[in-house]
Amino acid sequence: MHILNIMLSRGSGGIEQAFVDYCEGLQQRGHRITAVTHPAAAVNKQLEAIGVSIISLRNFGEWDPLAVHRLRKQIGILHPDIAIAHAGRAFILARKAITNQCPLVGVAHNYNARISRFAKADGTFSITHDLIRHLTTLGLQESRIFHIPNMVRCHELPHRESRHKPPVIGAMGRFVKKKGFDVFIDALTLVKHRGYNFKAILAGSGAEEKALRAKIREAGLENIVSMPGWVEDKKEFFNSIDVFCLPSLHEPFGIVLLEAFIHGVPVISTDSEGPRDFITANFDALVVRTGSSIDIADAIIKMLDGEHMADELAANAFAKAKTTYSIDGISGRIEKALLAVITRWRSKSA
Repeated sequence: MHILNIMLSRGSGGIEQAFVDYCEGLQQRGHRITAVTHPAAAVNKQLEAIGVSIISLRNFGEWDPLAVHRLRKQIGILHPDIAIAHAGRAFILARKAITNQCPLVGVAHNYNARISRFAKADGTFSITHDLIRHLTTLGLQESRIFHIPNMVRCHELPHRESRHKPPVIGAMGRFVKKKGFDVFIDALTLVKHRGYNFKAILAGSGAEEKALRAKIREAGLENIVSMPGWVEDKKEFFNSIDVFCLPSLHEPFGIVLLEAFIHGVPVISTDSEGPRDFITANFDALVVRTGSSIDIADAIIKMLDGEHMADELAANAFAKAKTTYSIDGISGRIEKALLAVITRWRSKSA
Protein backbone atom coordinates (compact mmCIF):
# COMPACT_ATOMS: atom_id res chain seq x y z
CA MET A 1 0.00 0.00 0.00
CA HIS A 2 0.97 3.62 -0.49
CA ILE A 3 -0.12 5.31 2.75
CA LEU A 4 -0.38 9.05 3.28
CA ASN A 5 0.17 9.73 6.99
CA ILE A 6 -0.84 13.25 8.09
CA MET A 7 -0.04 15.06 11.36
CA LEU A 8 0.14 18.85 11.52
CA SER A 9 1.17 19.78 15.06
CA ARG A 10 4.66 21.15 15.66
CA GLY A 11 5.46 19.99 19.18
CA SER A 12 6.62 16.84 20.94
CA GLY A 13 4.29 14.56 22.82
CA GLY A 14 2.27 11.38 22.68
CA ILE A 15 0.41 12.12 19.43
CA GLU A 16 3.62 13.08 17.67
CA GLN A 17 5.40 9.94 18.88
CA ALA A 18 2.48 7.76 17.80
CA PHE A 19 2.60 9.38 14.35
CA VAL A 20 6.29 8.51 13.96
CA ASP A 21 5.59 4.97 15.18
CA TYR A 22 2.89 4.55 12.51
CA CYS A 23 5.38 5.63 9.85
CA GLU A 24 8.12 3.34 11.09
CA GLY A 25 5.96 0.30 11.80
CA LEU A 26 4.12 0.38 8.46
CA GLN A 27 7.33 1.05 6.57
CA GLN A 28 8.90 -2.00 8.23
CA ARG A 29 5.97 -4.05 6.94
CA GLY A 30 6.89 -3.10 3.38
CA HIS A 31 4.47 -0.26 2.71
CA ARG A 32 5.34 3.04 1.05
CA ILE A 33 4.80 5.87 3.52
CA THR A 34 4.52 9.57 2.68
CA ALA A 35 4.31 11.79 5.77
CA VAL A 36 2.56 15.16 5.65
CA THR A 37 3.77 17.48 8.41
CA HIS A 38 4.23 21.14 9.25
CA PRO A 39 7.65 22.37 8.02
CA ALA A 40 8.57 23.25 11.63
CA ALA A 41 7.34 19.96 13.12
CA ALA A 42 9.64 18.47 15.76
CA VAL A 43 9.08 14.98 14.29
CA ASN A 44 10.68 15.81 10.94
CA LYS A 45 14.19 14.88 12.12
CA GLN A 46 12.93 11.50 13.32
CA LEU A 47 11.20 10.88 10.00
CA GLU A 48 14.32 11.77 8.06
CA ALA A 49 16.36 9.41 10.24
CA ILE A 50 14.16 6.44 9.31
CA GLY A 51 13.98 7.39 5.63
CA VAL A 52 10.33 8.44 5.36
CA SER A 53 9.39 10.81 2.54
CA ILE A 54 8.01 14.10 3.87
CA ILE A 55 5.66 16.64 2.33
CA SER A 56 5.68 19.96 4.18
CA LEU A 57 2.27 21.56 4.59
CA ARG A 58 2.27 24.96 6.21
CA ASN A 59 -1.20 25.80 7.48
CA PHE A 60 -3.05 28.39 9.53
CA GLY A 61 -5.74 26.15 10.96
CA GLU A 62 -8.30 23.64 9.83
CA TRP A 63 -10.09 26.10 7.52
CA ASP A 64 -6.97 27.23 5.60
CA PRO A 65 -8.05 27.06 1.91
CA LEU A 66 -4.47 27.30 0.60
CA ALA A 67 -3.40 24.33 2.71
CA VAL A 68 -6.40 22.36 1.42
CA HIS A 69 -5.48 23.25 -2.17
CA ARG A 70 -1.84 22.25 -1.72
CA LEU A 71 -2.76 18.95 -0.09
CA ARG A 72 -5.35 18.17 -2.77
CA LYS A 73 -2.70 18.79 -5.45
CA GLN A 74 -0.23 16.42 -3.73
CA ILE A 75 -2.88 13.71 -3.41
CA GLY A 76 -3.58 14.03 -7.13
CA ILE A 77 0.12 13.52 -7.86
CA LEU A 78 0.76 10.69 -5.39
CA HIS A 79 -2.47 8.65 -5.75
CA PRO A 80 -2.20 7.02 -2.30
CA ASP A 81 -4.23 3.93 -1.52
CA ILE A 82 -5.36 5.39 1.79
CA ALA A 83 -4.77 8.41 4.03
CA ILE A 84 -4.45 8.51 7.81
CA ALA A 85 -5.05 11.76 9.69
CA HIS A 86 -3.96 12.16 13.29
CA ALA A 87 -6.23 14.38 15.42
CA GLY A 88 -8.87 16.94 14.48
CA ARG A 89 -7.04 19.57 12.44
CA ALA A 90 -5.31 17.06 10.18
CA PHE A 91 -8.56 15.18 9.63
CA ILE A 92 -10.62 18.26 8.76
CA LEU A 93 -8.02 19.53 6.26
CA ALA A 94 -7.56 16.06 4.76
CA ARG A 95 -11.28 15.47 4.34
CA LYS A 96 -11.62 18.75 2.41
CA ALA A 97 -8.63 17.89 0.22
CA ILE A 98 -9.26 14.23 -0.59
CA THR A 99 -12.71 14.55 -2.22
CA ASN A 100 -13.22 10.79 -2.72
CA GLN A 101 -9.77 10.15 -4.22
CA CYS A 102 -8.99 7.56 -1.53
CA PRO A 103 -10.40 6.43 1.83
CA LEU A 104 -9.57 8.49 4.91
CA VAL A 105 -8.98 7.16 8.41
CA GLY A 106 -9.05 9.44 11.45
CA VAL A 107 -6.96 8.54 14.50
CA ALA A 108 -8.63 9.64 17.73
CA HIS A 109 -5.85 10.26 20.24
CA ASN A 110 -7.94 12.16 22.80
CA TYR A 111 -11.39 13.44 23.72
CA ASN A 112 -11.12 16.72 21.78
CA ALA A 113 -14.51 17.94 20.59
CA ARG A 114 -13.33 18.02 16.98
CA ILE A 115 -13.21 14.23 16.81
CA SER A 116 -16.98 14.33 16.36
CA ARG A 117 -16.07 15.12 12.72
CA PHE A 118 -14.68 11.58 12.47
CA ALA A 119 -18.27 10.45 11.89
CA LYS A 120 -17.52 11.34 8.26
CA ALA A 121 -14.37 9.18 8.15
CA ASP A 122 -14.18 5.90 6.27
CA GLY A 123 -12.71 4.41 9.43
CA THR A 124 -11.63 5.58 12.87
CA PHE A 125 -8.79 4.27 15.01
CA SER A 126 -9.22 4.64 18.78
CA ILE A 127 -6.36 4.22 21.25
CA THR A 128 -8.53 2.86 24.10
CA HIS A 129 -11.83 1.13 24.71
CA ASP A 130 -13.01 4.05 26.84
CA LEU A 131 -12.46 6.37 23.89
CA ILE A 132 -14.40 3.97 21.65
CA ARG A 133 -17.36 4.33 24.00
CA HIS A 134 -16.99 8.10 23.85
CA LEU A 135 -16.89 8.07 20.04
CA THR A 136 -20.10 6.06 19.84
CA THR A 137 -21.85 8.66 22.04
CA LEU A 138 -20.82 11.23 19.41
CA GLY A 139 -22.64 9.26 16.72
CA LEU A 140 -19.83 7.20 15.19
CA GLN A 141 -20.73 3.70 14.04
CA GLU A 142 -18.97 1.14 16.22
CA SER A 143 -18.48 -1.13 13.20
CA ARG A 144 -16.24 1.55 11.67
CA ILE A 145 -14.08 1.98 14.79
CA PHE A 146 -10.91 -0.07 15.31
CA HIS A 147 -9.10 -0.41 18.62
CA ILE A 148 -5.48 0.50 17.81
CA PRO A 149 -3.45 1.26 20.96
CA ASN A 150 -0.13 3.07 20.93
CA MET A 151 3.06 1.08 20.47
CA VAL A 152 6.69 0.97 21.60
CA ARG A 153 9.99 -0.43 20.38
CA CYS A 154 10.72 -3.39 22.61
CA HIS A 155 13.71 -5.76 22.64
CA GLU A 156 14.96 -7.36 25.87
CA LEU A 157 14.46 -6.34 29.49
CA PRO A 158 17.36 -3.96 30.12
CA HIS A 159 19.83 -4.65 32.89
CA ARG A 160 19.50 -1.96 35.49
CA GLU A 161 22.19 -1.13 38.02
CA SER A 162 21.48 -0.82 41.71
CA ARG A 163 19.22 2.01 42.76
CA HIS A 164 20.65 5.48 42.90
CA LYS A 165 21.64 6.77 46.31
CA PRO A 166 19.40 8.47 47.19
CA PRO A 167 16.70 6.89 44.95
CA VAL A 168 15.26 9.08 42.20
CA ILE A 169 11.55 9.56 41.44
CA GLY A 170 10.79 10.69 37.87
CA ALA A 171 7.86 12.26 36.05
CA MET A 172 7.67 13.64 32.53
CA GLY A 173 5.21 15.33 30.19
CA ARG A 174 3.69 18.58 29.01
CA PHE A 175 3.32 21.11 31.78
CA VAL A 176 -0.43 21.61 31.56
CA LYS A 177 -3.07 21.40 34.31
CA LYS A 178 -4.49 18.03 33.29
CA LYS A 179 -1.12 16.30 33.76
CA GLY A 180 -1.37 16.77 37.53
CA PHE A 181 2.24 17.76 38.18
CA ASP A 182 1.14 20.08 40.99
CA VAL A 183 -0.34 17.02 42.71
CA PHE A 184 2.99 15.20 42.13
CA ILE A 185 4.87 18.02 43.86
CA ASP A 186 2.43 17.88 46.79
CA ALA A 187 3.10 14.14 47.03
CA LEU A 188 6.87 14.68 47.07
CA THR A 189 6.39 17.22 49.85
CA LEU A 190 4.54 14.59 51.92
CA VAL A 191 7.27 12.01 51.28
CA LYS A 192 9.90 14.52 52.45
CA HIS A 193 7.91 15.31 55.61
CA ARG A 194 7.75 11.60 56.40
CA GLY A 195 11.54 11.57 56.62
CA TYR A 196 12.51 9.88 53.36
CA ASN A 197 15.70 10.81 51.54
CA PHE A 198 15.23 10.98 47.77
CA LYS A 199 15.72 13.05 44.63
CA ALA A 200 13.20 13.76 41.86
CA ILE A 201 13.31 14.76 38.20
CA LEU A 202 10.35 16.56 36.63
CA ALA A 203 11.05 16.67 32.89
CA GLY A 204 9.05 18.55 30.28
CA SER A 205 7.91 22.01 29.34
CA GLY A 206 4.72 24.00 28.90
CA ALA A 207 2.48 26.76 30.14
CA GLU A 208 2.55 25.67 33.80
CA GLU A 209 6.34 25.64 34.13
CA LYS A 210 6.59 28.94 36.02
CA ALA A 211 3.85 27.91 38.46
CA LEU A 212 5.44 24.50 39.03
CA ARG A 213 8.85 26.04 39.73
CA ALA A 214 7.23 28.41 42.22
CA LYS A 215 5.45 25.51 43.93
CA ILE A 216 8.74 23.63 44.27
CA ARG A 217 10.36 26.66 45.90
CA GLU A 218 7.43 27.17 48.26
CA ALA A 219 7.63 23.52 49.33
CA GLY A 220 11.37 23.78 50.00
CA LEU A 221 12.15 21.16 47.36
CA GLU A 222 14.68 23.18 45.32
CA ASN A 223 17.55 20.88 46.31
CA ILE A 224 15.48 17.75 45.73
CA VAL A 225 13.56 18.32 42.47
CA SER A 226 15.35 19.16 39.21
CA MET A 227 13.57 20.38 36.06
CA PRO A 228 15.84 19.67 33.06
CA GLY A 229 13.34 20.70 30.36
CA TRP A 230 12.05 18.53 27.53
CA VAL A 231 13.78 15.15 27.26
CA GLU A 232 15.25 14.15 23.91
CA ASP A 233 17.09 11.03 25.13
CA LYS A 234 14.39 8.87 26.74
CA LYS A 235 16.84 6.06 27.54
CA GLU A 236 19.08 8.41 29.51
CA PHE A 237 16.08 9.78 31.40
CA PHE A 238 14.75 6.37 32.42
CA ASN A 239 18.24 5.17 33.37
CA SER A 240 18.54 8.18 35.69
CA ILE A 241 15.43 7.33 37.74
CA ASP A 242 14.31 4.42 39.93
CA VAL A 243 10.53 4.95 39.94
CA PHE A 244 8.32 6.64 37.34
CA CYS A 245 5.13 8.45 38.31
CA LEU A 246 2.27 9.51 36.05
CA PRO A 247 0.04 11.84 38.13
CA SER A 248 -2.39 12.79 35.32
CA LEU A 249 -5.87 14.01 36.16
CA HIS A 250 -6.95 13.22 32.59
CA GLU A 251 -4.87 10.94 30.33
CA PRO A 252 -6.25 9.66 27.01
CA PHE A 253 -3.55 6.96 26.79
CA GLY A 254 -0.19 7.57 28.48
CA ILE A 255 2.40 6.32 26.01
CA VAL A 256 5.09 7.44 28.48
CA LEU A 257 3.98 4.54 30.70
CA LEU A 258 4.81 2.06 27.95
CA GLU A 259 8.18 3.78 27.59
CA ALA A 260 8.79 3.28 31.31
CA PHE A 261 7.72 -0.36 30.94
CA ILE A 262 10.27 -1.12 28.23
CA HIS A 263 13.07 0.55 30.19
CA GLY A 264 12.40 -1.65 33.21
CA VAL A 265 11.31 1.20 35.50
CA PRO A 266 8.57 0.46 38.06
CA VAL A 267 5.51 2.64 37.56
CA ILE A 268 2.99 4.52 39.69
CA SER A 269 -0.04 5.76 37.74
CA THR A 270 -3.35 7.41 38.45
CA ASP A 271 -6.50 5.55 37.46
CA SER A 272 -7.14 8.00 34.62
CA GLU A 273 -8.85 6.90 31.39
CA GLY A 274 -5.93 5.68 29.27
CA PRO A 275 -3.88 3.85 31.91
CA ARG A 276 -7.03 1.99 33.05
CA ASP A 277 -7.10 0.41 29.59
CA PHE A 278 -3.77 -1.41 29.86
CA ILE A 279 -2.46 -1.34 33.44
CA THR A 280 -3.22 -4.12 35.93
CA ALA A 281 -3.01 -2.75 39.47
CA ASN A 282 -0.44 -4.42 41.74
CA PHE A 283 0.72 -6.64 38.88
CA ASP A 284 2.55 -4.30 36.50
CA ALA A 285 2.11 -0.96 38.32
CA LEU A 286 0.79 0.68 41.45
CA VAL A 287 -2.46 2.53 40.71
CA VAL A 288 -3.66 5.50 42.76
CA ARG A 289 -6.75 7.68 42.81
CA THR A 290 -6.72 10.57 40.39
CA GLY A 291 -5.90 13.86 42.12
CA SER A 292 -4.77 12.31 45.42
CA SER A 293 -1.35 13.51 46.57
CA ILE A 294 -1.69 11.28 49.65
CA ASP A 295 -2.17 8.17 47.49
CA ILE A 296 0.80 9.09 45.31
CA ALA A 297 2.98 9.69 48.38
CA ASP A 298 1.92 6.33 49.87
CA ALA A 299 2.75 4.58 46.59
CA ILE A 300 6.16 6.26 46.34
CA ILE A 301 6.98 5.14 49.88
CA LYS A 302 5.79 1.62 49.07
CA MET A 303 8.17 1.57 46.10
CA LEU A 304 11.06 2.96 48.15
CA ASP A 305 10.52 0.43 50.95
CA GLY A 306 9.81 -2.54 48.68
CA GLU A 307 12.58 -2.83 46.12
CA HIS A 308 11.85 -6.50 45.38
CA MET A 309 8.16 -5.73 44.82
CA ALA A 310 9.12 -2.84 42.52
CA ASP A 311 11.37 -5.12 40.48
CA GLU A 312 8.54 -7.65 40.04
CA LEU A 313 6.17 -4.92 38.85
CA ALA A 314 8.77 -3.74 36.33
CA ALA A 315 9.39 -7.26 35.00
CA ASN A 316 5.67 -7.92 34.55
CA ALA A 317 5.22 -4.54 32.85
CA PHE A 318 8.05 -5.22 30.43
CA ALA A 319 6.57 -8.60 29.49
CA LYS A 320 3.18 -6.97 28.80
CA ALA A 321 4.72 -4.24 26.64
CA LYS A 322 6.71 -6.77 24.60
CA THR A 323 3.80 -9.18 24.15
CA THR A 324 0.99 -6.72 23.49
CA TYR A 325 2.32 -3.30 22.50
CA SER A 326 5.39 -3.91 20.35
CA ILE A 327 5.71 -1.83 17.19
CA ASP A 328 5.65 -4.99 15.06
CA GLY A 329 2.47 -6.34 16.63
CA ILE A 330 0.50 -3.09 16.61
CA SER A 331 1.58 -2.14 13.08
CA GLY A 332 0.24 -5.52 11.98
CA ARG A 333 -3.13 -4.57 13.49
CA ILE A 334 -2.99 -1.21 11.71
CA GLU A 335 -2.23 -2.93 8.40
CA LYS A 336 -5.18 -5.30 8.79
CA ALA A 337 -7.52 -2.44 9.70
CA LEU A 338 -6.37 -0.31 6.74
CA LEU A 339 -6.99 -3.18 4.33
CA ALA A 340 -10.51 -3.61 5.77
CA VAL A 341 -11.22 0.12 5.27
CA ILE A 342 -9.91 0.04 1.69
CA THR A 343 -12.00 -3.04 0.84
CA ARG A 344 -15.18 -1.47 2.23
CA TRP A 345 -14.49 1.87 0.49
CA ARG A 346 -13.88 0.20 -2.87
CA SER A 347 -17.06 -1.87 -2.62
CA LYS A 348 -19.03 1.27 -1.76
CA SER A 349 -17.46 3.19 -4.69
CA ALA A 350 -18.00 0.40 -7.23
